[in-house]
Amino acid sequence: MVKMEIVNIARENLVNNPENSYSIRGIDGLTESIKNYGLGEPLNVKKMDDGNYMLLGGERRLTAIDRLIADEKVEDWNEDTLIPCVIKNPKDIKLPLSDENKEMYSIITTNKEQRKYTDGDRLKEMRAWKSIINELRANGVEYISGENSNGEEENIKIKGEKTRDILANTTGMSRGQIQRFENVEKNAQPEIVNAMLDGYISVGIAERAVEMLEKNEQRRLARKATEGKIVPADVQTFTKPKRDMELTPEQFEKDMSAIRNAAMETSTYFTKKEDKEYHRILKMLTRLFVDNKGEE
Repeated sequence: MVKMEIVNIARENLVNNPENSYSIRGIDGLTESIKNYGLGEPLNVKKMDDGNYMLLGGERRLTAIDRLIADEKVEDWNEDTLIPCVIKNPKDIKLPLSDENKEMYSIITTNKEQRKYTDGDRLKEMRAWKSIINELRANGVEYISGENSNGEEENIKIKGEKTRDILANTTGMSRGQIQRFENVEKNAQPEIVNAMLDGYISVGIAERAVEMLEKNEQRRLARKATEGKIVPADVQTFTKPKRDMELTPEQFEKDMSAIRNAAMETSTYFTKKEDKEYHRILKMLTRLFVDNKGEE
């Protein structure tokens, strides 16, 4: 058990945790709920040496509170309003973990049921759990406490269990879901993985990119995703068409001979529209030769 105490803390003394990279989603509804009904649960913080308090859990709630403080029409929330917080010391966690992993353990297990996960959040949590699991194994831990799908306390076996099975118990994801994320992390280009971590694409899109796209095509999709929404059907549009129809110099000479003969017989006169079309076709042909030279 982690030792706890509840105190009311001024907003100026609360600091965001740089290790907490969960996305902030669904803030509008949460802001309205806190405005109308108050803060349902206190924030989770740890005390710092400078007297301030760093968040362990409650990033979404604090973001919603900041919105209320900034709204002059909301009288109940202002810069002087004290915010109830549960003070925890991750170092008191009774597991043989480094201070870094104890803090990460606190972050990923605190208020887990209230989070709105992106696929990037799920991958980040999987990575954190893998680091924790590896350290627990190295230190001979056989079980850790957890909860089953009904919210009841249940021991999670560490020793002798496959990592994927442990992740299913700790994250609440199915083994199939975990396998999808691992497939992407193992086989996708780093740009695709980063786009998912940053919330630009889903794991489904990342999977399709792995299956359908070459390395450069994956990178192009990842860049495009930062400019606007990408849906699964868009992935195929990034595939480079296969060019297997060869145009040899001999064939080109044969194709052009009829045009050359007609042009050499007498002067040719175009309308402005036809002249524009003539030069457009010349540019298009030039671009086709330049872009596809030497490709198979």
